[in-house]
Amino acid sequence: MDVLLGRESGEKHRLDVPGLNYPVDLPLVRVPGPGGRMLRIASLNLVGQVRLNADLGRLLAGRIRADHPDLAGLAVLTVVEKALQLAQMVCVELDLPACAVAYNRVKPHMEPDRRPVVQVGADSITSGGKFLALYERDLSLLAAARGLIVVDDVVSTGGTLLGLLDLVETAARRQGFAPPPVLGVYCAAQEGERHPLLPVPVCALAPLPKPVPEAAA
Repeated sequence: MDVLLGRESGEKHRLDVPGLNYPVDLPLVRVPGPGGRMLRIASLNLVGQVRLNADLGRLLAGRIRADHPDLAGLAVLTVVEKALQLAQMVCVELDLPACAVAYNRVKPHMEPDRRPVVQVGADSITSGGKFLALYERDLSLLAAARGLIVVDDVVSTGGTLLGLLDLVETAARRQGFAPPPVLGVYCAAQEGERHPLLPVPVCALAPLPKPVPEAAA
């Protein structure tokens, strides 16, 4: 069985996911961290990884079904762009026809001058400062949902998830609907400890090593 995600050069971290019958090699990369210091992390980049997204999506869908046997009225919420393929595979497994997507910027097709758009700021260890935005189609899914399941690729600092919770609350307030409760976060991997301010449970398929600060030059 070929090892996936092992095509990058350099040192690797081997990720073993229970239920996955092959290992996944992740490159160890440098990313900017707090205070301008560089952090060394194991990079799980699912973009374009068709087979891996399908397999991880199947495993996550199994966890979601076990925790929430009655899926009626539930909606999946995810973030562009790294988690989008994974969330779509989860929805296929759960037989859900659509998922709500938080975009990283307001785009022309959203027609913000003619249609409702809600945007907030968020921070992520891997993506840095960014924005999260919902437009009309996603707002309609949230307004009709009795509960939300968040699907993400990696949970690390919790900044993106806290931003999503803020986005849902802000959207509900501005659009005049009751905010659906976020019932849980389901991710491929968790990096480090759970964020102390995160008010929802996190279910991860596997752990990632904690980011390691590089020594100052």
